[in-house]
Amino acid sequence: MDWFNSQFLASLPLLSGHAYLDPGSGSVLIQLLIAGLLGAAFLIKAFWSRIKAFFNRSNASKDERAEDDQ
Repeated sequence: MDWFNSQFLASLPLLSGHAYLDPGSGSVLIQLLIAGLLGAAFLIKAFWSRIKAFFNRSNASKDERAEDDQ
């Protein structure tokens, strides 16, 4: 088992402590974040009536069951 562990650890790539992100990388990450937020907002707006109907349906069925119990 020790042989396996040593071989496994030896096969892992050495991680360098030196990293470089050019200024364009940060810009792309910010654009991805903004695009994701705007995309989520668009989807919520586009499907808002379905989302509202889903929650109203579950509340309506609870109300109907409560009325049937009385």
